[in-house]
Amino acid sequence: MTASTFPGFGPAVKRLPVPAPLLSSLLADIADCAELKCTLRFLWHEAQQSGAPKRVSASALRTDGVLLQALGSEGEIERGIALAVERGTLIEAGGWLLLRTPQNERAAERFAPDPSPTAVGRPSERPNIFQLYEENIGMLTPLVADELRAAEEEYPAGWVEAAIREAAAGNVRSWRYIEAILERWKREGRGTRSSGKPGRHTEALTAAELLERRRRS
Repeated sequence: MTASTFPGFGPAVKRLPVPAPLLSSLLADIADCAELKCTLRFLWHEAQQSGAPKRVSASALRTDGVLLQALGSEGEIERGIALAVERGTLIEAGGWLLLRTPQNERAAERFAPDPSPTAVGRPSERPNIFQLYEENIGMLTPLVADELRAAEEEYPAGWVEAAIREAAAGNVRSWRYIEAILERWKREGRGTRSSGKPGRHTEALTAAELLERRRRS
């Protein structure tokens, strides 16, 4: 079976920065395909981030569609990540992945769990909605980040977090579905019965039902 011919890079293709060692000494050292592909895909995710330190949630990489297609399973992705961390290309701390630099090594200390005995029994810090979205739904784009900020201002405290968890539990990982859940809760009340189908809570409606009702409204 012959490989399909790549049409080439068009003038509008975005170019991403790649650390020079990855194209020289590291390229010679990395023999495992999973490690190389996970490292390259991490750099793609990192380039989408703003601010500092730039970090990518490990769960976003494990569920990345491109990597799943390239490597075949989450297990292979996890193995590739582990090899990159073992080599020292990436840092893993508190569920986040960072490119290993002196600045990021210092920043990673903030994300690592507190190992001190005084931390036992201490309530863990709740993740913000951006972290929660990345860990449960997928990559956080600037557009989705703006939608999340607006939703957090519009809806009662805890609703956005609850809607994200509801979408993840139903394995419907999209912002549109989360937005449809929030809009329905706003119209009919969170946790109230659906007037159209007695006995079914609004949270139990399927993605197709919620999106269809949203289109009709």
